[in-house]
Amino acid sequence: MKYRAIIRESWALTQENKRLIWWFAVAPAILSTLVSGLYLAYQVFAFWSSPVVRKAAENTDSAFSLIAKKLIAFVTENPGVGVFAIVIIAIVGLFYLMLPVFTQGALIELIARIRKGQQVSMADGVSYGMTSFLQLFEYHLMIKTFSWVSIVTEAFFIFRSFGLQSFLVFGWIFVIFLVVALILTLLFTFTEYYIVLAKKPVFKSILLSSGLVIRQWHHILFMLLLMAIITIRIVINLLVALLIPFLIIAPIVLFASFTLAILGVIVGAIIGLVALYFTSYFVGIFHVFAMGVWTFTFLELTAKEAADSHNIPDPEES
Repeated sequence: MKYRAIIRESWALTQENKRLIWWFAVAPAILSTLVSGLYLAYQVFAFWSSPVVRKAAENTDSAFSLIAKKLIAFVTENPGVGVFAIVIIAIVGLFYLMLPVFTQGALIELIARIRKGQQVSMADGVSYGMTSFLQLFEYHLMIKTFSWVSIVTEAFFIFRSFGLQSFLVFGWIFVIFLVVALILTLLFTFTEYYIVLAKKPVFKSILLSSGLVIRQWHHILFMLLLMAIITIRIVINLLVALLIPFLIIAPIVLFASFTLAILGVIVGAIIGLVALYFTSYFVGIFHVFAMGVWTFTFLELTAKEAADSHNIPDPEES
């Protein structure tokens, strides 16, 4: 399999089809960035307010209870704004659960058809996303428990709630779960592609993906290493691109916050929105590129196995 050709072709497809980024990548990237930022902020706050950092006498409430009390007090004092905020949060949460799944199905189908030279439109992508949505949603709900994010979250919960000694006692369990989760993630690499492109049921797609990964493990391992290197390089470039403007603008915002508080908040909000937009756009570009790489890899490997199976002589003919 020609690894460099797949990566080169995927990047060319990303550059030549910018509509894929705007239609099916930017919005999910914005949601993921917002939710990831809130999740990280909560984890930092929970760790900072936990007995591991502060004495139990200083803080008897958990981070979740503290945030819940603040929210309840805010809604009680401002019922109109509170209800509106709850509705907005519910809508954002619903989109966060469903939109990435929908766009994933659309991107896989569109990328595969573009590679085959077929004429497609973004409206077609909406139809493709709806066609495979229910099966992809079922699959994503199924594997949420085995995701490394869920396991790391539980490990941090044990650490900040019961201390280092309890974490060391139960830590090996989380290590085992994490290894199992990584293995399952590797085996299920092509499950979504079997669901979308081969129109297979969820459990059948899981079995087919596992078999393909086991048979072609050397190709897939090499592609994973290449994608890891590319990901690290893109993350470094993105951090540098965001750090330079931050270093220039941060002193201005800091000065404004001391002199004019309202102006500082407004400037900070504008900078945050601009940073969110550019971050989401770069993440969207990489997402389409990565989807292209794995879609092309899936098509190459399945075509290779189909060709190999046709070359096997039939025992009845010999």
